[in-house]
Amino acid sequence: MTEYSIIHNGEVYHPLGGGSYVFKEDFVDFLNKQLSKSEVRISVGSQPNSPPHMGTLVTFALAFAIGERIDTNKKSVYFEIVDTAPAEILVIDGVRYQRSLRDTGKSTQILEYYKTMMEVFSESSGVEYRWRNQKEFNSNKRIPRIIKTIKKKKKKISPLLDPKNRRLRLRSPCPECGLTDKDSKYVKFNEDSIEFFCPSDGWFNIDIEKESYKLEYNTPLRNLIRGILYSEENKDSKIPWEWIRVTGSDYAGFYQETLLYRAASLLGSPSHNLPYIVYTPLITDWSGAKLSKSLYVKQGAYQDIPAYLIDLSRLLDEKGKGGITRIFEEVSSWLDEPYKLFRNYSVYYFKDKVFGDA
Repeated sequence: MTEYSIIHNGEVYHPLGGGSYVFKEDFVDFLNKQLSKSEVRISVGSQPNSPPHMGTLVTFALAFAIGERIDTNKKSVYFEIVDTAPAEILVIDGVRYQRSLRDTGKSTQILEYYKTMMEVFSESSGVEYRWRNQKEFNSNKRIPRIIKTIKKKKKKISPLLDPKNRRLRLRSPCPECGLTDKDSKYVKFNEDSIEFFCPSDGWFNIDIEKESYKLEYNTPLRNLIRGILYSEENKDSKIPWEWIRVTGSDYAGFYQETLLYRAASLLGSPSHNLPYIVYTPLITDWSGAKLSKSLYVKQGAYQDIPAYLIDLSRLLDEKGKGGITRIFEEVSSWLDEPYKLFRNYSVYYFKDKVFGDA
């Protein structure tokens, strides 16, 4: 492997542009002025398929840092566990099937790392946290109606959320063997139910009203359903809480404008009612590309980057819980000087400036 040195003067610049012009000095105060209820829930989501990497750590840290500054007595960070993400993928007769993290139990040990991370952030910020899996999320009484609305307008929604195949990517695991049609190739939509196909056990039926907790979605569809559900709870005066979302900036821009705002509007949920989304700075490699945990795990990438910057288990080994605290302190400072929030950060920034390993 050829090694390269990036020559720089060690100075960190924050040129203003876009959001950093508008929110150069005051961001949290703006958020506080948009809130009207007595309780705030800050939503973050992740697939627990490996120990968190730096991008995930920064996203969760920002959620807790915002919670610390929100001007209400009751606030919490909600971890929406995407345990329906694939743990295994099989190709049968040319069709991709999966078994999920939940059904294989592969997320159980990984969630211990998330618990450690969130406990440190909670202690640093004074903000409590909760988490719920996809079964709990789908058990919300509003979900069946949202699913039925999407189903009725699937001809308009499917091309937005799945431009390649133009399918509504709803799925459910086979009750016998757990196989799930990952690409929703064989799905039948009925008035009050959905039929799914298993190559081993044949067709099975899910009652939307009674069994919505069994449903699974691909990322764009889950993002849409979550946004609509949160907006409805925000508008409901009988519910004491309202939602803010925090997610990585790789999901900003055209992705959200097309797959969330446009799709939600088509479903009768105008974009101005959707919850505020705060985007975390993207953590990049030397070239400016997003730091990818899957490349590190599956392809042995980033051999030049210290492993503690990519894998929380290594961070704990080398820096202890204090390493997590240092990340929180750095991210929290971005809210004190919010122009720092509207940009990306190289992983080497954390290596040099946060951990002092120049």
